[in-house]
Amino acid sequence: MNYNHPRRQKTAGLIRYSCGILFMIFCFCYLFFLQGEVLAEAQFVFSKGATTYNIFVGAIITTLILQIVQWVVGTLSRLPSTVYALSYIPSILLLAFLVNINEERIAQFSLGAWVWIIPVVLVVYILLAIAIHALKGGSMDSDFDLKSQIYPNFILLFLQMLVIGFVPQSSDVYHYELKAERLILAGDYEAVSRVGERSLRASARLTQLRMYALSQQGLLAERLFEYPQYDGARGLLDISDTLSVYRFSTQSICRYLGAQCGKNVKSTDRFYQLLLGEYQKGDTVVILANEHTIDYYLCSLLLEKKLKEWRRELPHYYNLSDSIPHAYDALPKSYREALLLIGNPQEAFNGKIVIGSDTLATLTDREMIAQFRDYQALKAELKDPVERVNKTHREFGKTYWWYYDSSHLATGELEKRK
Repeated sequence: MNYNHPRRQKTAGLIRYSCGILFMIFCFCYLFFLQGEVLAEAQFVFSKGATTYNIFVGAIITTLILQIVQWVVGTLSRLPSTVYALSYIPSILLLAFLVNINEERIAQFSLGAWVWIIPVVLVVYILLAIAIHALKGGSMDSDFDLKSQIYPNFILLFLQMLVIGFVPQSSDVYHYELKAERLILAGDYEAVSRVGERSLRASARLTQLRMYALSQQGLLAERLFEYPQYDGARGLLDISDTLSVYRFSTQSICRYLGAQCGKNVKSTDRFYQLLLGEYQKGDTVVILANEHTIDYYLCSLLLEKKLKEWRRELPHYYNLSDSIPHAYDALPKSYREALLLIGNPQEAFNGKIVIGSDTLATLTDREMIAQFRDYQALKAELKDPVERVNKTHREFGKTYWWYYDSSHLATGELEKRK
């Protein structure tokens, strides 16, 4: 056979270039869109914060390295053009190893089963290449027709790419956490609030990052219940969560609220207590905490469903004097929704907050009051508990009313975490 036949060289070249282009497009898209956040976190942890990972640049560099590995393997193995795509097996193997990263592996670095998988696959590949040369030699390239050779290569390459999809990887919630963390470090708080916004899945860590981003925008108490709240007050702040691998840690939130959390502070409630200290200045009581801490504290009471304590604490931090017109109407959405729950329910249908014989205030938000009436009517109409939880969630799942009444009863899709 004439191995220098022009048509044969052209066919082999087209196969090499087309497979290379497909492989690089696949690698870049996979590394950039699906695995970039995890790789950035892994590099930060493994370098102990000494280096950072640029998702775009990292995807390009990694793709080029994997392509170079393939070029070296292809040159050494000299596989026939019909099965040239098999020369991508080592690169696919390295890619699989690279993306098989999860939260546990990052926290406690371990090669796991890859200690034996990589050597075994490489040995099998070498034996396969030798067998192909021994059995077929150059006869596999006797047909110069491009179609008859390129389709087998595309199928082989596709099957190898498919293997990547079966490699165990991180959950979608973990990806949301890492993306939110990166956006916070970039100062893009509005984008953080859009991360995973259509998913009912969440973790305490993801919720903390979302709530921090809302607080930075001054929207914590306004939009608190627009997101799944599975962890109560722990979804706002959990000072026991001191895992050092986070690029944005719990201590970062503590500093934002006003103070580094010391080792002697054993609970989040104690942390709030210390931050919310006060002192007497003449006849005036001065609150030491900043406005962000105040909303964190009041929202934590709502999340723990401590309505009586919340109502008692609210006037300490918000000026609700009768001398201020519509003071109650100016409160954030979550607070106004909570107010409708604490008083006489019949009076609440008219917007009046009545406790005992005292009328605290009258809300003028007619849309919210009408929504509250509709919620109570729907809840009373549905007798089956499961049906009631699910149907009320569809229409009122982003209100404090649904959270207060039904969050602890939610099952199935509504209780998913990860």
